[in-house]
Amino acid sequence: MARSELSIWATGQVQPRRQRDGLYDQAGAVHPAKMWPRIAQSMIEHYSSPGEAVLDPMCGIGTVLIEAVRARRHALGVDCEAEWVDVARANLARARRTHPGTDGTVFCADARNLAATLADQPGGLPVDLVVTSPPYGPAVHGLPETARKTGGKIVRRAHRYATGKPHPGQLARGSSQKRLRTGLASIFGGCHTVLRRGGHMVITARPYTDKGELVDFPAVVIAAAEDAGFAYTDRHAALLARWDEADQTLYPHVTLFHLGNVRRQVEAGKLGIVRAHEDVLVFRKSR
Repeated sequence: MARSELSIWATGQVQPRRQRDGLYDQAGAVHPAKMWPRIAQSMIEHYSSPGEAVLDPMCGIGTVLIEAVRARRHALGVDCEAEWVDVARANLARARRTHPGTDGTVFCADARNLAATLADQPGGLPVDLVVTSPPYGPAVHGLPETARKTGGKIVRRAHRYATGKPHPGQLARGSSQKRLRTGLASIFGGCHTVLRRGGHMVITARPYTDKGELVDFPAVVIAAAEDAGFAYTDRHAALLARWDEADQTLYPHVTLFHLGNVRRQVEAGKLGIVRAHEDVLVFRKSR
C-alpha cells in the first residue's frame, strides 16, 4: 500500500510544561501521560476545519479538547477515570471562557462503548475527527522524587493512570499486552462507528521498552486500526526535541526515567536511543 512522504512537525521548540503554562489546572500535573499541546494542535489543524467536531476517546486531562476549542472546533472527550474527567472539565471550561462561542463536553464513560455514550451528544453524530494517544502503561511514565526530597533513593511517583483503584476498563491497568491490544481494537471499532465517512483518526504512538523488551507500539496501533476497518494513509514525526538551526542539532526533552531506561539498555549491551519524536499515525474511514 502506497504511503505519503514522511513530514516532520516542529512541536518541541518549547518544553511541554511551558506549552501548558496558564492554560491547565494544576490538578492534572500528576497525570502520567499528558499529550503535548503543540502535537495536539498540529493534528487538529492538519485534519479538521473550524466548526467541525473533534473527539478524544481517551482524553485524560483534556489536552486535545483544549486545543480543539482554541482552534474553534467542537470538543468531545471521553475518559473512564472520574478524577481525570473532573480535571478535563475544568480545563475545558477555562478554555471556553477565553474563547467565547465555542462548545465542548466531557463524558465519564468506558471508551469501548463510544456509540452509546455519544448517541445524545449536542449536534449529533457522526464526528469529523478522532485524535488520541493510547496509554502505554506504567512502565514508561512517572515523576521523580529526588534524593534531596526523599533523603534516600530517587523514588518514582505519578506513574499510574489512577490515584485510587483504577476503572476496570482502564487499558493501562497492569502491563498485559494482550489486554491492551484487545482494548484498542474495541475502542477503534467504536471510533469507526461514530466517525463520518472520509473522516480521519489520528493517533500518537512510539516504541517503548517494558521489562527489557522492545514493544513496537506503533505496529500494534496500526494493526488494531486496520482490523477496525480504517485505512492507514499517513505518518508524521512530531518532534519531542528542540531543533537548533544555528548548530543543526536536535536537543531532546528527556525525562529522568526515559534516560535511566536508555542507560540500562546500553549497559546491558543492547541498543538504547533517547527518543526525539513520536509517530503520528493517520487513518481514514473510507466506508
